[in-house]
Amino acid sequence: MTIVRRVPVRYLVLLRDWLFTQGVDTAALLRMAGIDPARFDQRDATLEPLEMESFIASARRLTGRSDLGFELGRLIKMTSHDLLGFGMLSCRNIDEVLRLVVRHYHLMTETFTLRYERDPSGTGVAIYAPAMAMPLEMLRFYLEALAIAHDNQIRLMLGGAGGVCDVYIAMPPPAHIARYHRLAPTRFHFDEGALPGVRVVMHAAILDHALPLADARVVEDVDRRCHALGQRRPSTSQDWVEYLRMVLRQSEGEAPTLENIAQLNHVSARTIDRYLRRENMSFRELSHEVRLERACRLLEDPAQTVAQIALRLGFSDSANFSRAFRRAIGMTPSEYRQRVRSPSAVAE
Repeated sequence: MTIVRRVPVRYLVLLRDWLFTQGVDTAALLRMAGIDPARFDQRDATLEPLEMESFIASARRLTGRSDLGFELGRLIKMTSHDLLGFGMLSCRNIDEVLRLVVRHYHLMTETFTLRYERDPSGTGVAIYAPAMAMPLEMLRFYLEALAIAHDNQIRLMLGGAGGVCDVYIAMPPPAHIARYHRLAPTRFHFDEGALPGVRVVMHAAILDHALPLADARVVEDVDRRCHALGQRRPSTSQDWVEYLRMVLRQSEGEAPTLENIAQLNHVSARTIDRYLRRENMSFRELSHEVRLERACRLLEDPAQTVAQIALRLGFSDSANFSRAFRRAIGMTPSEYRQRVRSPSAVAE
């Protein structure tokens, strides 16, 4: 049975209310999305991924805006997270905030995971990674929301001034990239070929910044109460296969390894391999299948040369790509492209 991951409705309430101030008929928006408005009045209500997708798709249609993820991110602050947010405000410094959030991130969303580590120099890295497969447009909505929300909350904890940190987002630069430039000194980097997710690099001066409302007893109490709310549910083997397909489909250039993906999700490669074996497949087989699927789809686009496609798929040159493709399909990429362009050739 596939686990349905959920998102607290309180985050979409922020976006709905902001859309209302922009003149959007939010009642019509919810009708278009097929969501009962009463659920937005229930403090503990959650939404399924398909409901989230429907809401965002409907909002895009009504507004014509592609920056809704950016807008949601800038609306999120510590008090947006209910009980966990109260604990964040009571931490000694930003490092402690991140460690608390990592322990209970599933209370914010079950669609992404968060990992946080510091190296001996004091530099910290926070990595947000999708915990499930999702459509590309929805993935990019989430990536923008997470990146901007992280930056916004850091600014608030620093007293309104941005800290010098680097945010790496696995997507192409958006049309509204000028809005990111205005968030200096934070530096945003976009890379469509990176593993899906957001990576934030922060220096010790930010992480060790003392917070004014520190109260160790409050943090301890919140930590205990959040733990009592339940741990994040484990993934099923079907979840992992679906997720891995998405990661492999989105990769550009050299394909990610099983170890890369395991590290990103804070699990062992053996754990992922065990889930795959339950579905009678290996990571190598899945990677080969997705790579071949992408090759066929890319060859259907006449605007891309075989050499360009080879590089996008991680081959060192077009000759290696052609040999691999011929072994799998029984014809060269050029021959396959010709057959796609001339359907009559298939019948002959």
